[in-house]
Amino acid sequence: MSGKTPVDWTPEMEAQLRKFNGEGVGRNESARRIGVSVTAVYRASQRLGLHWDRTRTSKAVAAIQEDTKARRADLMAGLMDDAERMRVQLFEPYLAYSFGGRDNTFTSQLLEEMPPAEKRALMSAIGTAVDKSLRLAEFDSENNLDKAKAVLGGLGKALAEAFAPSEEPDDQQPV
Repeated sequence: MSGKTPVDWTPEMEAQLRKFNGEGVGRNESARRIGVSVTAVYRASQRLGLHWDRTRTSKAVAAIQEDTKARRADLMAGLMDDAERMRVQLFEPYLAYSFGGRDNTFTSQLLEEMPPAEKRALMSAIGTAVDKSLRLAEFDSENNLDKAKAVLGGLGKALAEAFAPSEEPDDQQPV
């Protein structure tokens, strides 16, 4: 037991649940309207023999997956843009500065290019941006590969069944 008090379903609550189920209201929304947990609705539905239409849930999940795929593509493009902008900085003039001394003074000097230590740190950041972008691309291609494998597996099975030798004896002889 989860430690929560089980819901005492009244006939009125059960009637509401049946009504919502018949109207196509989702399980979560039914729970909200009745004022009980989703788990309570799930258990009552099992007891009452009610079945919930999951097509809306499946469509919602598919929509979320497509939205996140588009967001990953945007993020991937943004990471590559960041890497390109940082790469340009490697060979541009560089403003070196410092605060310090007894009076905490600011000094600066414009250099032709950034010093090697800063270039190394920037190259590391560029490498990280490119690597993460490629990982996002790899993630989506792995998902597509799984889908392609499933389609090809189904096609192979169908072809094997279609061209499998018949189990019936071939009684007909050519005349």
